[in-house]
Amino acid sequence: MKTEWKRPEIYRLVNQLFRFGIVGGLATLVHLTVAWWVLQVWSEGSPFLVNLVAFLVAFQVSFWGHSRYTFRQKGSPWRFLVVTVGGFVINNSLLWVFLAIGVRSAFAAICLSVLLVPLFVFMASRFWVFSSASK
Repeated sequence: MKTEWKRPEIYRLVNQLFRFGIVGGLATLVHLTVAWWVLQVWSEGSPFLVNLVAFLVAFQVSFWGHSRYTFRQKGSPWRFLVVTVGGFVINNSLLWVFLAIGVRSAFAAICLSVLLVPLFVFMASRFWVFSSASK
């Protein structure tokens, strides 16, 4: 059975992806700004602990932005936490890989790992956290 996409559905998806990018970009900017600041204050700190602190701050921006702007409906904060923790696990796994292969700058390694996770978060958020069925 072939699924046909109608134009309004495609436009809605593209618009949603655009809004997701804006909110995700803002949350990422918050994440990276907090990570940079914590590394400035605590230069000997573990990149993993610094990344956790930054994640916790960015989580607040992300959930609020996605529920109010991206998906424009209430979602489950618990499901979103599961999705973002899954993304965070992927993020930290990538961070470990980048540090293990010799990326010298902790900030550069954090940047690389943060930029590779959004597709997973979008799909899980759209179809599980903020779907009509999750209510």
